Amino acid sequence: MRYGCRRGSKGNQAPTMRTGSFADRVSQSPMPLPEVNIPMKPPKMIDEELCVMFSPEEIHKSAQPFVFSLVMKFLRQRPSLDVIRSFVRSRWGLESQPMVSSMRKPIHVFLRFSKADDFLKDFSQEACDVEGVPYRFFHWTTNFNENAELARVPVWVVLPGLPPNFYHEAFLRNLLLPIGRYICCDNSTRCATHTDGARICVEMDAVAEPRQGFGLVLPGSLAVDSR
Repeated sequence: MRYGCRRGSKGNQAPTMRTGSFADRVSQSPMPLPEVNIPMKPPKMIDEELCVMFSPEEIHKSAQPFVFSLVMKFLRQRPSLDVIRSFVRSRWGLESQPMVSSMRKPIHVFLRFSKADDFLKDFSQEACDVEGVPYRFFHWTTNFNENAELARVPVWVVLPGLPPNFYHEAFLRNLLLPIGRYICCDNSTRCATHTDGARICVEMDAVAEPRQGFGLVLPGSLAVDSR
């Protein structure tokens, strides 16, 4: 991966008016990233290119503050960041507000959450538009590339006829492995109030051929077909 450098400008900025309570402003104040200590890395020449290399362990350390981060990809020109922040604050019902920031591409917005529950709640949303502009969520990882076509998306799936004793999260995580990565289930599944089938949100490859179902073999050779 190649990165260029550019100088920032120091233009005068007009003062902005702040609204909301003091507690709101404190909770949304940017906090410095936690310090990560790594040894100095002398540059190396690779294929006549000057490069800096880091180990997988060092990359893992650097990504810890961003483990609960999402990318909003708008399908056309996105609203302003102020509009998106206001929408998040008033519509999503989160315990703690995420940091909302721009990315290199104007259609992308970066959301950094401080709590896993807020992250999962947003990632599994079904209604995805801000002021009529549709968007899709993607889980940010260190392999995220703004220029690549994003394939792994959250999708709600139903496992019809699944016995209710398998509605526990630990079982659902295992059952969804052939399909994708478990994110969460709906409240009816969590509370087992609708026992005609489990409804789960899973992160899956939208490009791959969808799997129609799978078999579940129980003790005593009793098989359940979840299709």
